[in-house]
Amino acid sequence: MERIRQKLKWDKWPEYGKTGFFILLVVGITLGGYGIFMVAMGNPTPLVVVTSDSMYPNLERGHLLVLQSRAPNEIYVGDIIVYNADWHTEAPVVHRVIQIENVDGEYRYYTQGDNNDRQDPYYRTYDDIVGVVVFAIPWIGNITLFLQTPGVLPVVLILLVLILIIPEVWAKRDDQDIEPGT
Repeated sequence: MERIRQKLKWDKWPEYGKTGFFILLVVGITLGGYGIFMVAMGNPTPLVVVTSDSMYPNLERGHLLVLQSRAPNEIYVGDIIVYNADWHTEAPVVHRVIQIENVDGEYRYYTQGDNNDRQDPYYRTYDDIVGVVVFAIPWIGNITLFLQTPGVLPVVLILLVLILIIPEVWAKRDDQDIEPGT
């Protein structure tokens, strides 16, 4: 570890440079980890947040869902899928497969929310499906829903920047207040 610090001339770096380095390191590790997670799940969108109560009581608004890609013949009645629908453009739909038909080699998936009285309009094709839910984490998705509230994200970003900058300014001011030789 000491050799790395010497090669980087770490002790000569200003504090804001060290802070910036660690921020870049954390962001790089996070994005790299997410990339590995995407490959492992076989899905470019492996995480989705439930935004409605249509799957209550099994899934509630704010659940974070982990999705996995599956072949068309590996999606079964009873699976909860996430799909894109023309009739619901706000976010992908999270509903349960209630019936499957194979028409001339094309799989047709009929879906319904657990909390809904009726089946969803039309059927889904394999191309509509984002992924199959393999795991749900309660409440974590509420952070995403909160950050999507209009006006919240800029405020949070400004607060984070202030949290990083204010200690640096105070540390510099304190260093200037100390008289040499005391």
